[in-house]
Amino acid sequence: MTDESRLVLRGNKCAHIILQIHELFGIPINEATDIFYKSENAKLIESGISDLQCRSDKYLASLIWEEYQENFATKD
Repeated sequence: MTDESRLVLRGNKCAHIILQIHELFGIPINEATDIFYKSENAKLIESGISDLQCRSDKYLASLIWEEYQENFATKD
């Protein structure tokens, strides 16, 4: 697999997770995008650590949402 194809796959994975956050939790897509990119789990997914990118989009969306709830939702 080339670096370019890895980049495309990673981008698609991130987009699908953001879409799942939007659909599962009923928030605007731009807010879902912010939640995703501010999460520590997103960094792990993008770097390929722990093979998180192999998990389902729905599972990862839930994981990121839990992180958001623990870290940011109470600070607003």
